Amino acid sequence: MFAPADTGMRWLNSFALRMAVAVAGSALLLSLVGAGWGWLRADTALRQELDLVLAGEAEGLIRDYEALGPGVLLEAARASARREALLLVLVQTADGQALAGSITGAPASLRGFVTLRSPGRPSLRALGAMLPGGVNLVVAASLSAAEDAARALAWTPLVAAIGAGGVALLLAFFAARALERRLASVSGMSAEVAQGDLSRRLPVTGRGDEFDRLVVTVNFMLDRLQALVLAQRQVTDDIAHDLRGPLQRLRQMLEAAERGGGRVDLPAAIAELDAVLDTFAALLRIARAEAGPGAGLGAGLGAGEGARAEFDLSAMVRAVADAYAPVAEEAGRGFGLDVAPGVMFRGDLALLQRIMGNLLDNALTHGAGDISVVLAAGPVLTVADAGPGVAAAERDLVLRRFGRLDRSRSTPGTGLGLALVKAAAEAHGGRVVLGPWLADGRGLAVRVELFRNTS
Repeated sequence: MFAPADTGMRWLNSFALRMAVAVAGSALLLSLVGAGWGWLRADTALRQELDLVLAGEAEGLIRDYEALGPGVLLEAARASARREALLLVLVQTADGQALAGSITGAPASLRGFVTLRSPGRPSLRALGAMLPGGVNLVVAASLSAAEDAARALAWTPLVAAIGAGGVALLLAFFAARALERRLASVSGMSAEVAQGDLSRRLPVTGRGDEFDRLVVTVNFMLDRLQALVLAQRQVTDDIAHDLRGPLQRLRQMLEAAERGGGRVDLPAAIAELDAVLDTFAALLRIARAEAGPGAGLGAGLGAGEGARAEFDLSAMVRAVADAYAPVAEEAGRGFGLDVAPGVMFRGDLALLQRIMGNLLDNALTHGAGDISVVLAAGPVLTVADAGPGVAAAERDLVLRRFGRLDRSRSTPGTGLGLALVKAAAEAHGGRVVLGPWLADGRGLAVRVELFRNTS
């Protein structure tokens, strides 16, 4: 049996948390790659900048050497050694013998740019140049500052990504728990609905967020489900009640024939069976009409029903009214017809003819006095009679399946005529409104409001 989810630690399996972990992991991986690329680019750029500095210093010393002689180089080398200057200078002979200055790890006769590394000492970037007169000049500077700057530039996005990932995971943790709590209420309510409590509804927080919108939709769905289930129960009860009579009478006829050895009153038996079949046919037509145009409206409705096309509604109303007018006249009842010309409508012609026929049958069978048929632009179809009418408290009853007033129990019919009218009108996007016809409150006017449908 379906049971509500145990909130416990289920949030650990939350989609929001999994997505946050995936995003945080991806961000860390990309930041790590970016940090390595950034370090490489920064280190290369800083080394190039340092090479330019060394080249500029070497060029200045060479100019001084050419103008003033080797003494300038020797003095610069001795000065850099004494005060541990940022720029180190070494003067060598052509065979590598040091004349002045000291640079750890410098090879003999160093030429061009070289990185010097010695255990326990900072790495140096050095530039060597052979000068006229057999003098080899080497200038160098520490790489510590450049390497520190490159590492700092590389670590900055990585640290930021770690911080952002941590914040994202923390927020995802709280979001997952909050989401799990809200979904737990849905699961709990769904379990109660599944167990038969159709009155349960989800609470709306009033924040108007996507959860509230979902809750409103779910609650609307539950309202419709409850209404359909209650209607189904009512229909089942009504079928059992209304069909019990004719079936019981048919059984009594058969039992009497069996006991007496006589013949069954076939016309009476057929009439009882026809009443049962008519009831089921009417129920099927109502079900098809309520299913709508996209759910096989034509199946089971009769030949030609279910097809939607544009037709002259005015001509249809006149034709049906002309067929019923003689019946009303034979019964000594007046029959008035007022049809607006040229009212076009797109819908199910056969089903709308059935609406018109049911309304006139209802007026002839259960009404009294004059009958009026009016079609107005809109379109709005009204069929009214001057009989006792229907009290306001009973109007919903007569629109329900098997809904019959006590005074109509003795008249023929199944109580499905107006129910079919309501279902067919709603299938066309319309509605049915009941009210008095005459100014003194007597009579019944059934107003079918149809909406134009050109789809």
